[in-house]
Amino acid sequence: MSFELPKAVAQFVGDARLVADDIGESPGHVHSFTRGNDRFFLKTSSAIYAPTTYSVLREARVLGWLSGRLPVPEIVLVAASEDAEFMITRGVPGEPLAARIAAGRPVTELFRDALRLLQAVPVEGCPFDSRIAARLREAEYLIAHGLCADDCDFDQWPGFAEPRDLLAHLDANRPDEDLVFTHGDLCDNNVFVDDRDNLYFIDLGRGGLADRWSDIAFILRNLRDDVSEDAADNFLKAIGTADNREKRTFFEQLDELF
Repeated sequence: MSFELPKAVAQFVGDARLVADDIGESPGHVHSFTRGNDRFFLKTSSAIYAPTTYSVLREARVLGWLSGRLPVPEIVLVAASEDAEFMITRGVPGEPLAARIAAGRPVTELFRDALRLLQAVPVEGCPFDSRIAARLREAEYLIAHGLCADDCDFDQWPGFAEPRDLLAHLDANRPDEDLVFTHGDLCDNNVFVDDRDNLYFIDLGRGGLADRWSDIAFILRNLRDDVSEDAADNFLKAIGTADNREKRTFFEQLDELF
């Protein structure tokens, strides 16, 4: 832990052992800890990320707005200091879809149900903007402050030598948007399922209004990479949508900057 914990956070954690969670590529830090029979997560982000979707306070606002609209973690405590933002949430039930994939169990229908639940969230009054213009402004901020992802894979898209090349390309080729509520990082580690196939969503810092393909593209990439091409094709059949290569590629390229 590189930040001094605010008093309220330190008091809640008490003498519990903080266990680092190294899953994911976010620049934030996540630690789990237990109190009695309950498991909690402490998430922190540096203050420099406050204007971005990596902001822990933004995620806390998203979770608060989604409470009662979607099965998401319960917020226990939110705090901030000059250096960082902090959030404690209660763990959700079940296991991530990644565990089912690792066990060779089917997940296509669960991903379909996850997408349906997200897109069923009413967009009226949603205060969170994750549309293309907002994400490109965020990418510009990250690049300008030397915070852009340092593992951009340009080999799969020849013609881009550095992040600004890709950003300029995306800015010049914005597709029309069909807005729904989106998760923003809809992958097998961010969707949990219990033994009754009830679903829960975590890591919603990027949540907000965006094109429906921003989530679909992530699911298809996940299925192709970790299950099979057939699983990805079956997912498209399950949601009754033909592949939109233009949008899928756009959102995959956008994700390279984060």
